[in-house]
Amino acid sequence: MSRLQSSLTALLYSFALFTLVALGPAELVAQADPPPPMTERPIEFPPFEEFTLENGLRVIVLSYGTQPVMSARLYAPGGAALLDPSQAGLAGLTATVLTKGTESRTADEISEFIEGVGGSVGASGGQDFFSVSVSALTEHMDTAFELLEDVVLRATFPEDEVELARRQTLSSLQAQLGQPQAIANRRFSTVVYGDHPYGVSSTPSTVESITRDDMVALRDRLLQPSGALLVVAGQVERAEIETRVREHFGDWAPGTPPEVDFPDVPTRGETRIYLVNRPGSVQSVVRVGHPGVEPDHPDYFPLVVMNRVLGGGADARLFQILREERGWTYGAYSSFSRPADLGSFSATAEVRTEVTDSTTVEILRQMERLRTEPVPEEELDAARNFLAGSFPLRLETADQVAGQLATTFLLGLPVTDVTEYPTRIRSVTAADVQRVAQAHLHPDRAAIIVVGDGARILEPLEAVAPVELFDIEGAPIAREDVVGEREPVSWNPAILEEGVRRYEYFVQGNPMGAAEYRLERQADDWVSTVSVTAAGSTQETELRFDATDFTPRSLRQTQSQGAIQIDVDLRVEDGQLVGQVELPEQLGGTTEFDQPLSPGMLLPGMDEYALAISELSEGARIDIPYLDATSGEPVQLQARVTGSETLDLGEGRSFDVWRVEVSGGPAPLTLYLMRDAPHLMVRQEFTGQPVRIDLMGISPL
Repeated sequence: MSRLQSSLTALLYSFALFTLVALGPAELVAQADPPPPMTERPIEFPPFEEFTLENGLRVIVLSYGTQPVMSARLYAPGGAALLDPSQAGLAGLTATVLTKGTESRTADEISEFIEGVGGSVGASGGQDFFSVSVSALTEHMDTAFELLEDVVLRATFPEDEVELARRQTLSSLQAQLGQPQAIANRRFSTVVYGDHPYGVSSTPSTVESITRDDMVALRDRLLQPSGALLVVAGQVERAEIETRVREHFGDWAPGTPPEVDFPDVPTRGETRIYLVNRPGSVQSVVRVGHPGVEPDHPDYFPLVVMNRVLGGGADARLFQILREERGWTYGAYSSFSRPADLGSFSATAEVRTEVTDSTTVEILRQMERLRTEPVPEEELDAARNFLAGSFPLRLETADQVAGQLATTFLLGLPVTDVTEYPTRIRSVTAADVQRVAQAHLHPDRAAIIVVGDGARILEPLEAVAPVELFDIEGAPIAREDVVGEREPVSWNPAILEEGVRRYEYFVQGNPMGAAEYRLERQADDWVSTVSVTAAGSTQETELRFDATDFTPRSLRQTQSQGAIQIDVDLRVEDGQLVGQVELPEQLGGTTEFDQPLSPGMLLPGMDEYALAISELSEGARIDIPYLDATSGEPVQLQARVTGSETLDLGEGRSFDVWRVEVSGGPAPLTLYLMRDAPHLMVRQEFTGQPVRIDLMGISPL
């Protein structure tokens, strides 16, 4: 199923994305200069009380807030960082399934039980800590504590919930292959942290290997009172909380808290660029960074101020220079992370492809500038005023204060880090900022992650620093695979067969539309006509290509959705793509085409037939270049055969199929193609969405 013909069509899908990108974030970000800092409000950090049970459970009680609500969050040391790389993803899956069934309640019964008292329950398998939380109206705190005890001590991890969580996680991982920021984040962690636990990310293979027994074992290892922290906040009193904590957790058997043996983070000797090739990208994600500091480092507060000057907001240098002055991006920011072990520094921006190298150079220059030039007093005052003046906004609710306390205690920091925050910030001087920049900013040995179209940005980036190349899944690739001269792919359309295929569209299992595909031979051409009616939209398409060498001939398409009408009329004449695409004015109006079509480049819709005539086998990878009809830019689809199976569609329709994951277009897809050539599509699934397309029947012309 081609990108142009999936769902309504990839063309219409890309127009919808264009509307969101071009009309939404731009209007949200484009605003007047930031208002002057608020007058600093005096703060009085709310008092809290604590006690520890005999089994080692430490409890913090925060009586705070004006609303009759309460929350309780249990933190246990150890999370994803505790695991062997082969179990990456286990902490998150365990947290997801923990609240999906206990010895006395099903997942639905748990939801009904807590939602009936206006509350919620959840769990999180973080990098350094595992947490379980519950909230409710104060008058129903007994219900909240009863449920917290139940999921912490008696979760059963039902097999059907395990498999559901696994499928959702796998879909999320596949979706991330189409998200440049997610790709950049994974590569950044790998490069900066190496074999350190913070450098490990889950993969489909690690998620597939996780079992229910693994989840139970991790729960038993993590959830024990020794070393755990329970923070209860809201309209509560210490005495009533202690009574309930002792009732529900007093008999919880103590154990030995797990300890993570953190290895050293790799040291860097030079600045190097790690380019993730994403063919067809019209933007690049640039992320510059390196290891940071430990959570208790004495330079923490000067670093907060320094980061605010560099990239901590819309009035910071990176934002002002890259967006306001240059117009290269909607936003550029920087941050220092503060995990249990060594954190990291990073500065990031998403920019137009043609300014990728310039953006990289500018970020490095601004890092160096902080090292060599004292921050002007006016700029320093603005940073300090914002940080100190906005701090009370982080303490407005009981949950916010509880979160501040929990982070402080979990990282082993003094509570004065929170209670004296404004004073510490205001004491930072320009000399402090320059000193910590010299000590902790390293433009001369930074890791630079770039996700973008390698064919267009590789050579400019090579003038900035040495470059290593990867595909979107993290596998190294050769330079010639990106910018070298490559022979056009050879296709053999002779194996195609005339016929009619009928498909049905399903949303959340309900039929929402239908499509008919007709392929017939006319003289020297194959002619594919498609008629789609789905979700209030219609589409009629005629696609022609050479029956011998698969070169494109023409594409004509009309589609409508409500008042939106789109007409495509493209043809290839002597190697030139000519014609036009007519869009509504709000989507750009009419675009005229008269440009060379590179050898081997396909028109939208031909990608389906390219897969149908490819040689498929377990692990095979197929690159399919086609032209984006909206922009005239090339797009490189990447298809990977990930397995084979028998797919039962019901009503006697059973097919032996290849499962093919497709990325590089507007959204990732999973295709199920007939094992025998031609590999016609049997099913298409939209990653992370409850939408599928199923084959209903095949007939001759």
